[in-house]
Amino acid sequence: MTLSIETHTAPDGRVTLALRGEVDYATAPRIRESITEILATDKAKSIHVDVAGVTVLDSTGIGTLVVGYRIARDVGVTVTVTNPSRFITRLFTVVGAQELLEETTDAFAVAPTRAT
Repeated sequence: MTLSIETHTAPDGRVTLALRGEVDYATAPRIRESITEILATDKAKSIHVDVAGVTVLDSTGIGTLVVGYRIARDVGVTVTVTNPSRFITRLFTVVGAQELLEETTDAFAVAPTRAT
């Protein structure tokens, strides 16, 4: 179970956490620790969690991101999940956590059928 987390802080206070690999029960605590460390610096205006490189995301991972979102919100810092795959977008929608996604989307949209 491998997860790498790269952190980048922009001059405007935007912090990006780029996740690569598996986000599950074994690795989710590392995300919580990263968010806690960022909030402890009192310099972050927003946290953007880039999930483009995530290969596995289980309920513990989603729960950790939701808890991080709520804790950050309570101290005035926004948390946004960026670059989700279609599968990750569906997961967040199914569990009711779509407010974390950078862009709102209709993950269950059905393509219109042609009238014959």
